[in-house]
Order: sequence, then structure tokens, then C-alpha cells
Amino acid sequence: MRTRWSLLLLLVISILAGCARTAAPFTDDFSDPASGWGAASHETYVRGYQQGRYLIQIDAAQWLVWAASGRAYQDVEVDVKVRSEGAADNHYGVFCRYTEGEFYYFAISTDGYYAIFRRDADGELQPLTGDAMLRSSLVRLDGSENRIRAVCDDNQLSLYINGERAAQVEDDTLERGDVGMAAGTLRQGGTIVWFDDLEVDKP
Repeated sequence: MRTRWSLLLLLVISILAGCARTAAPFTDDFSDPASGWGAASHETYVRGYQQGRYLIQIDAAQWLVWAASGRAYQDVEVDVKVRSEGAADNHYGVFCRYTEGEFYYFAISTDGYYAIFRRDADGELQPLTGDAMLRSSLVRLDGSENRIRAVCDDNQLSLYINGERAAQVEDDTLERGDVGMAAGTLRQGGTIVWFDDLEVDKP
């Protein structure tokens, strides 16, 4: 009987350890097409490695495309360089705590707006920073790169744009999940977003 209880205790400890396990920090400059982000081509979008960066191109309106790392985190910081081309009616950025299509999404737009969203189980982007995306002078509008940093620390979510904090909100809906990059279109398609020098670390 004692042996059986010992084995049961070890099993419980193993399960709890597995649940608590968090992936290690990592960086990716997307120079290696085998680094794990994959690629996809569809009639409405293309995503994948190109020219030493990661590309998301969307040709349809009202579309969201993402790429996930395949690593799970609870508290995490995600930092990336981004540059967009084409239609400015868009949004793009990074996400954390992705599970079954739900995640926190930290986004800016080519025309100078930002938001922290929660994508819900129905696929809707719910803005947590206001009723809609908000304008910020921190977003560079001259076609150069912007740097986006998302911090998911317990129930506190923070968005940094080019080194300055643009927004901070609290939400406890999502606790753990994958990280990655995303881009979307609004009333029109034709947007191209380049991601580079991704860093994932502890907050």
C-alpha cells in the first residue's frame, strides 16, 4: 500500500511540474528558415521566411494572420522590430498566452495607432485599452522600423513602442500559452509586414 501511495505522489508531482514548466528565453533573427515558425500560402495571405526576415502579407480585408513559436510561457516579454508596406489600414504586432485561438495581442498600425487586444474564443479582437485603437506619436510614420515590446506579467499587460510605454492594462482571463507575431487588415487588404530580431525573455 505504501508503495502505491508513493507512486501516486510521484505521479502528481510530475504532472504539477509539467504544468508549471515554462519554455526558455530565445532570440530569432529569421535568417534560418528551419527555426520553427513555418510558412503558409493561401489565396488571401502568405507568411514565411523571406530576405532574412519573417513576412506576413495579407491581400483580403478583415483578415488576421499569425505565426506561433511552439513554446509555452506564463510571464513573458516579447520584443520585435517591425516594418510595414502597402495599405495602412492595418494592425500588426506580437502576442502572448496563445491557447486554442485565444491570446493577448499588442498591436500598432501603419497610420499611427495602437491597442492591446484580447482575442476571444469567437475570434473577435476585444480592445482592452479603449473602445478602439488609439493614436500615438510614438509610432514612426516615415516607413522606418518600429520596435514593439509586450510584457505579460501576472495580470498586468504592457505595450512599449520604440522604448516608451504606450499602454498598461490589467486582465486575468488568460494565464499561459504560446507567443508569436500577427498582422491583420481592416476595411481593405494589401498590407505587408516584415518582422525581425525577435527576443523572448522573462519580464
